[in-house]
Amino acid sequence: MPDIPRVVTVDGPAGSGKTTLGRALAMALRLPLIDTGLFYRGMMVAALRAGLDCRDGAALAALARATVIEIGTDAAADDATVKVDGEPAGPALRDPRNARLLAAISGSAAVRAAVLAPQRALAVDGAVAVGRDCGTVVFPAAAVKFYLEAPVAVRERRRLAQLRASGRAGDDKLLRAEVGDRDRADTDRTESPLRPAPDVHRIDTDRMDVETMVGHALDICRSAGLLPARPR
Repeated sequence: MPDIPRVVTVDGPAGSGKTTLGRALAMALRLPLIDTGLFYRGMMVAALRAGLDCRDGAALAALARATVIEIGTDAAADDATVKVDGEPAGPALRDPRNARLLAAISGSAAVRAAVLAPQRALAVDGAVAVGRDCGTVVFPAAAVKFYLEAPVAVRERRRLAQLRASGRAGDDKLLRAEVGDRDRADTDRTESPLRPAPDVHRIDTDRMDVETMVGHALDICRSAGLLPARPR
């Protein structure tokens, strides 16, 4: 078998289980975990600190070119560390009240161009990359690609549980903005829209428990040569 790049991508909409699967795969494969969405959240924090209007595309583009985003890639960590120009991103990073600004930043061609090289640089020795365009744009030659999906109501419940587990109150309206509205923004945007790659393995995470989902994905990785074959 020829050498296979040790890159696995996990894409899908908010609340579909990307991080759960990505972390499990990264730990099993002993690879870094790259949450590509953290780059856009980091840029969102930079925009908040600069007081930028989400409608000011030129200002967002200039900010993206000047901002340095650093993310942790340890799959065993409960939550990846994110620094914006050397400073911790803080609670604004995952505040659902910032969903509108996050959507604007994620849809900016200039922002996406600015973070592409840093995202790829983290995978020079292989990685599991989680996001919305990892298999189509960031790592189109990945050895294995997954696309996760689940009904909106299921994904909203999961996101609410995440917020409560982190000690933040969940608001139905904010959740709809972060999950449903962001789905539409990501799917409809011109630049790197949310869509499955042609060679992707689709998984409906509403039809599998976590253990079954991870086992299924690991079997696919094993078939691709990323794990040793099971002993007979």
